[in-house]
Amino acid sequence: MVDLETALTLHTEPGGWSAHVPDGWGQGRTTYGGLVAGYLVRAAQAADERSVRSVDVYFIEPVPPGEVHLRIDGRRAGKNMTHLGVTLEKDGKPSAIGRFLLADPGEGPFDHVPELPEPERSFHDAIEIPRIDGVTPEFLQNMSVRYGEGDFPMSGSSRAVAGGWVRNVGPARGVAALLSHLDAWPPPVMALVSKPVSASSVRWHVHFHGDVDSCDGEQWSWLREEATWRSGPLSTVTGMLVRDGVPVAYSEQTQVMYG
Repeated sequence: MVDLETALTLHTEPGGWSAHVPDGWGQGRTTYGGLVAGYLVRAAQAADERSVRSVDVYFIEPVPPGEVHLRIDGRRAGKNMTHLGVTLEKDGKPSAIGRFLLADPGEGPFDHVPELPEPERSFHDAIEIPRIDGVTPEFLQNMSVRYGEGDFPMSGSSRAVAGGWVRNVGPARGVAALLSHLDAWPPPVMALVSKPVSASSVRWHVHFHGDVDSCDGEQWSWLREEATWRSGPLSTVTGMLVRDGVPVAYSEQTQVMYG
C-alpha cells in the first residue's frame, strides 16, 4: 500500500513535473479520481504560492498506473488571485485537466457558511465499508469510510443520498487530502437501482472555505452528498464536507451511470 503523500510525489522535469501513479489506487478501469485530482492540485501548488480556493477537474481519459506528466497550460497572477490551468498527460495524451483559483487566505466581511444538516446516523452507528477483493474499489484500502448517510448502492432506494465519515490511512495533508475525502463515496444515484451498474465522474468542481492547507487527512471528515438533478445517464451531485463541525468545502460533480 502506498499512502497519499508518497503517491503524490512530483519530480521536476523540463516544462513541468512527472509522477508515478502507483498500483493499489484503482477504481474500475482507471485510477481513483481523488488521486488524479491530487496530482493536478500539487502541480498548481508547485507553480504558485497562494492557497487553492477553487478547483475544476475534467476527467478525459482513464489513467492507469505508471508515469504521468503535468504541465501548466495557463497562468495569470493578479493583485488578489491567480488563475491557473494544469494538464495531466499519460502516454502523450491529455487525460485530466484542472482549472484553479488561488488566493491568499483570510476572513472577509461577507464570509458565510451554510447551516449543517443533522447526520442520519452517529459515528458509532455508521457502517464501516469492508474491503472485499473484487467487490469494493481497490483504492479503499487507503481509506477508512463509515457509511452514515443514505442507502447502500444497488439497494433500490427511493433517494439518491450518500455520505458519512472518511479519513486517509497513512500520511495525507491539505487540499489533496480533502479531495480524496470528497471523492471516496459511490455515486448517490447508484442507490436507486437494484442491479450492478458502473458509474464515473466526468466533471468536478470544489470550492474551499477558509484555510485548509494544513488539514490532516488522517483525521475524520464528514460528508453528505445528494443527486440534485438527473437527465438520462447524467446526474449532478452536490456535497458538503465538514471538519470539526465547520463546513470547509462545497462539491459539485457531473456523473454518468452505465448499465
